[in-house]
Amino acid sequence: MTLLLTPIREGESIEGMRRLEGSRETNGIVLLTNMGDDDCARSLNSLGGDQCTVVRDLESLAIAGGNTLLCFSHSIIVPREILDRYHGRAYNIHSASPNYPGRDPHHWAAYDGVSEYGATCHLMTERVDEGAIVDVELFDTTYTDSPFQLLARANEAAFLILERIGPKLQRGERLTPIEVSWGGKKRSRADLKAMCKLDQAVTREEFDRIYRAFDGGVHDNLTVEIHGKTFRIDKTAPSC
Repeated sequence: MTLLLTPIREGESIEGMRRLEGSRETNGIVLLTNMGDDDCARSLNSLGGDQCTVVRDLESLAIAGGNTLLCFSHSIIVPREILDRYHGRAYNIHSASPNYPGRDPHHWAAYDGVSEYGATCHLMTERVDEGAIVDVELFDTTYTDSPFQLLARANEAAFLILERIGPKLQRGERLTPIEVSWGGKKRSRADLKAMCKLDQAVTREEFDRIYRAFDGGVHDNLTVEIHGKTFRIDKTAPSC
């Protein structure tokens, strides 16, 4: 049986909370995720559904049991007091290669025109995307790959990692760090926003590069400020 924990809301029974805490399993895997039902079911298939508790927020994680935590497809930062509970058995699958820690990695990879991309599994620490790496899945790319194509393929690479580590986690094994280190600058959402503020003097070549990586006709991220007014690209206007 797979458990799905939700936090106790105001007005609900405190006794019910106590029963839930009292039933906390000391073994098993806690999957922290924001995935939809289909992808969540796919993950549970690799992890052994009867050994898993699925949680979607910190409140639920705080009352979850298990001796192993796996964060997959969730941007939440897990505090140290919760990580300490798992005694070095807390892992995260990052849908990007080790050279792209932090937020929005697929956009930066597209901007850099990478020839290789992938997914990374690592130990979780207080600081995001800094824990020892335990598994990597890489694939070749081309300069024309859009950020969304990179993200989709990175997510598939992440599932391949999950298929490899799932049986080990089910057996209660610790994942051993490999000789691969994080590289590149760890980006934040602020870095992406700064990149999307265009300089009026931007060259055509650099504009095309930024547009392909950070806007590309899907979002309205790019802006330019002229005399205190902010302008965005009108993608509905016909080309001249």
